[in-house]
Amino acid sequence: MKKLFILLFIFVLLLTPSLKADANGLPYSTFTYSSSQGRIVPTQDAYLPLSISYNLGGLTLKNPSDITIDDDDNVYIADTGNARIVKYSLRTDVVTVIGEGLLNQPTGVHVGFDGSLYVADFGLKKAYQFLYDDNLELYNVGSVYEKPTNTPFFTEGDAFDPTKIITDRGNNVYILLAGNINGLAEFENNGNFFGFFGGNQIPNTWDNVLKYILFDEQQRRQWFKLIPKPVYNIAIDHDGLILTTTKGDSGYLKLNIANFVYNRSVWGFETTEDLFVGPYNTIFSIESGGYIVEYGPDGSVLFIFSGLDQNGQKGLFKSPSGIAVDSKSNIYAIDKTTSSLQVFIPTEFANLVHYAIDLYQDGKYSESLGPWQQVLQMNALFDLANKGIGDAYFANMDYESAMEYYQVARDQEGFSNAFWEVRNRALLDSGEVIIFFLLSMILLYFINRFVHFMDYVRKPFKKLKTYLSQFKLYQELIFPFYIIKHPGDGYYGIKREGKGSNLSATIYLLLFFTAYIYWIFETSFLFNNYIPAEINMFQQMTTIFVPFFLWVIANYLVCSIRDGEGKLSDVYQATAYTLLPMIITLPLVTVISNALSFNEAFIYSTLMFIGLFITGLYMVIMVKEIHYYDMKPTIANILISLFTAIMILAVLFIVYLLLNEVYVLIADVIRELIIRG
Repeated sequence: MKKLFILLFIFVLLLTPSLKADANGLPYSTFTYSSSQGRIVPTQDAYLPLSISYNLGGLTLKNPSDITIDDDDNVYIADTGNARIVKYSLRTDVVTVIGEGLLNQPTGVHVGFDGSLYVADFGLKKAYQFLYDDNLELYNVGSVYEKPTNTPFFTEGDAFDPTKIITDRGNNVYILLAGNINGLAEFENNGNFFGFFGGNQIPNTWDNVLKYILFDEQQRRQWFKLIPKPVYNIAIDHDGLILTTTKGDSGYLKLNIANFVYNRSVWGFETTEDLFVGPYNTIFSIESGGYIVEYGPDGSVLFIFSGLDQNGQKGLFKSPSGIAVDSKSNIYAIDKTTSSLQVFIPTEFANLVHYAIDLYQDGKYSESLGPWQQVLQMNALFDLANKGIGDAYFANMDYESAMEYYQVARDQEGFSNAFWEVRNRALLDSGEVIIFFLLSMILLYFINRFVHFMDYVRKPFKKLKTYLSQFKLYQELIFPFYIIKHPGDGYYGIKREGKGSNLSATIYLLLFFTAYIYWIFETSFLFNNYIPAEINMFQQMTTIFVPFFLWVIANYLVCSIRDGEGKLSDVYQATAYTLLPMIITLPLVTVISNALSFNEAFIYSTLMFIGLFITGLYMVIMVKEIHYYDMKPTIANILISLFTAIMILAVLFIVYLLLNEVYVLIADVIRELIIRG
C-alpha cells in the first residue's frame, strides 16, 4: 500500500510542473506525510527557490556529484567533471580550489568533526584526507585510503570504487564502495582498514527462509540473486550516527555504533540520491525525480517539495546529485545534468517548525507547546507537531490530552507511557471501590454456601435454556461448544448424525467476520496497525470470505480424489464451527487491549497465540475426523489443499485477465463500428 501511495504521488506531481505554476506562484506544491491518514497531504510552503547558479566565484561547475557544508558555512562541491573540489565561503565569498592536478574523478566530499576535508575519488580508486595549513593557507594531503591488501575482506579481483565518504566522532573513516554488498569500508584515520560496517540485510520473508533451508549460499546467489542490496549513499548526524539509503528501499536507516537500526524514516522515496543532516538534526534528502524531503529527528516527514524540471524552471531539477544545508537552514542542491547549484530559503512556517524542534530537542517540552500549536493551526495533520504537543502535555502531567495527540501522530511509545499514567491514576483513585467490590464478592460467596441464593438466580436461565432447546437451530448453534470438549465425537456428529446445518454454519461464519471487524476497529491503538478511516470494508470481506471458501472447495476436491469421506456440506459446516475459538478470542483480546500498555503486551500476544493455536489444532482434527484419515494423510491433505486453493486463485486471476482483454476487444470493435457508422 505504501508503494502505491508513492507511485500515485509521483504521477500527480510529475504532471503539475509541466502545466503551470501553482497558485502560490511556485513551480511546485509542498506536502507532508500524515501517519494518522496513511497518505500524503498538502501543507504550507516550507522553502522558496532563491537562486540558480552555474559557477562559483567565476569557476564553472561541470557534472558536480556531491556537496557538503561545514559548521563555518563553507560550501564544498565535488566538481567531478573538472576533477577538483570547489570551496566557497558563504560569509566572505572567497573561493578555493582543492585537489586540482591530483584528483581525477571526485564523487564524494565530507568535512569531519576534526575539521579535515575528506574526498572519495572514483577515478583513482582512492580516498584522501586533506589538512588545512593555516600558515600557507592551502590544503595538503594527509592520509590516503585505498584498497587493503593481506585481508580476507578483499581478494585480488575485488573492486575498490569509492563513491562517498564520511567520518564519525572518533574520526574513523567510512567509504562507500560502488556495488559492494558488504557495507561501508571502515578505516582508522591513519589509513588502516579494519572491516565493514552498515551493510544491508536480506529480508526475513517466508520465501527467503525457505530458500535458506533448501539451498546453499552459492545456489541462492546464482539462481535467486539472493544477496543484500548495496548501500547507495551515506550521511552522518551530529551525534556521529550513520545514515544510509538504498535504491529500491524507501527513505533512510539510521544505525547505532553496534550496527543495529536505531531508527528509520516513516516514509520515503525509493530513489534517494543524497541526504544531509541539518542544523536542527532534521534530515534532508533529494531523490532522482527532483523531490526534496525534510524529515524530523524521529524520522517523521516534515516537508516534500520541488520536482522534475521539464521547462528549465528555477526550483526544479533534471538530475539532482547532492544536497546540503547551512546554519540558517538554507538548502543547497546540485544538478549533475545542468551543472548548477540551486538555493532554497525557509519560509516563516518552516522556521516556526525548526524553532519548535529546537525547543523540543533541548527538552523544553512545555515551552515548545505554543510553537507546536501554531504549527498545528496551519496543518492539523502535521505528525511531529502532534507528537510535540503530546510530549508537552505529558511533561505538564496532562496525560489524557497527551494520549489524544500521540494517537493522531501514531506515536505508540508515547501513547503507552501516557496511558500507563492514566491507568495508574485511575487505579489509585478507585482503590476503595475495588477493595469494596472484592470484599462484597467474597461475602456473597460465603452467604451462598449457606443460603444457596444463586439457585434462584440461575433458575430463569435454566428455563430459558430448556425452552430454546426445543428449537433445532439453537441446538446446532451450541453444538460447536460440544465440539471443543469432544472434537472426535463432535465432528462425527456432523458427518453421521446431522447435528449441524449450513444455516448455523453460515451464522458462525458471519459471527467470525463480525468479531474480526470489531477487532480491527476497536483494538487499542498500541496493538492495532489499522487506521479506522482507511479501512476498506470490501477488502476486509475479501480477506475473510475468499480464503474461507477457497479452503472449503479445495479441501473437498482434494479429499474427493484421496478417499476422503466428507461431503462438501460437512467440510463447510465443520470449518465454520472450528472458528469458534477465534470468535471468542478476538473480542476478548480487543477488550483487554484497551486496558494494557506496552509493558503488558505479552498478555495480548499470548492470548492471540492461544486462540490461533487452538483453532489450528482443531482444524487438523477436523480434517482427520471428517474424512476419516490417519494423521500422516491428514497433514498431506492439508498441504495439498492449501496448494490447490492457491492454484484455484491463480486460475481465476488468469481467467479474469483474459475476460478483461476480451471485454476491451469487444468494446473497441463496438466503438469502431459506431464511429464508422
